[in-house]
Amino acid sequence: AKPNPKDQCPIFAMGGVLIKRNDEQIIKQLVSDFKTRWSIPQEQPLHGNEIRSKKKGFAWLGKLSKVEQDQFLEDLTQTIISCPIVVHSCVISRPGYLNRYLEKYGENTWEMMKSAFSILIERSAKYAAINNGSLMVYFEAAGKNEDNLLKQYFYDLRAKGQSFNVATSDKYSPLSANDLSKLLIGIDSKTKANSIMQIADLCLYPVVRSKENPDNQAFLALKNANLLVDCRLQQDQVTTLGIKYYCFDSP
Repeated sequence: AKPNPKDQCPIFAMGGVLIKRNDEQIIKQLVSDFKTRWSIPQEQPLHGNEIRSKKKGFAWLGKLSKVEQDQFLEDLTQTIISCPIVVHSCVISRPGYLNRYLEKYGENTWEMMKSAFSILIERSAKYAAINNGSLMVYFEAAGKNEDNLLKQYFYDLRAKGQSFNVATSDKYSPLSANDLSKLLIGIDSKTKANSIMQIADLCLYPVVRSKENPDNQAFLALKNANLLVDCRLQQDQVTTLGIKYYCFDSP
C-alpha cells in the first residue's frame, strides 16, 4: 500500500520493546499480576486504544470513579515501568513523507510501513550490537498478507541492507548487508495474547504523542524510568541509534 495523500491521520509509526530473552518470563508475570489485581481475564489483551477510549473490553473503566480510574492508570504505568524493556520506535509525519517523496518518486515511493520498519529494525540491530547481542524480531500478527509483507521487508533488509539514498542516509551510519546478516537472527509473529506484544502496544502511543506533546505523563514515565532507547545512548549516538522522528521539519 502506497502512502495515500487523502489519508487524514497525520502520523504513522512502528515501534516495539527490546528485551533480553531471559527477561520474557518476568514481563509475563508482571502483566499477569496486574490483570489479577483488576480482575481482568488473563486471556484479554491490554489494548491501549480500548483502555484510552474506555470501550469494548475496557468499557467498565468508564463506570469507575475518577479516583479509581486514576488508580488503574497509575497501576498500569507502574507495571509498564517495572518491565525490563527498552522502548524504540520510528514515527513518521505523513504530510512530510508525502511532500518529500511522492512528487520525487511518484509510484515508486516507498511504502511508509517499509520505511518505518527498516529504520526501526536497523537501529534496533545497532543497539543490540553495541550491547554484544543479536536481534530476533517478533511482531503482532495482523493477517497473512500483512505478515508476509513484514517478513519480506526483513529478509530484504538482511540480504541487501538499507535501500535509502546513500548520499542522504550516509550520515546515519547505515549497517552493511553483511553486518545485518549477522545481527538479524530471524522474524516471527505473535498474537495479541502475548504479554510482550501488549506492553509494546502500550508504549508506542506515548512516543507517538511525544512529538507534539513531550510532557504527556505516559511518555515522561518511560523517560524518567530510563526505558526509552535514547536514555541508554551517548548523546552522539542518538542520531544514528535513537528513536527516529522522520519527515517532520528536519531530515
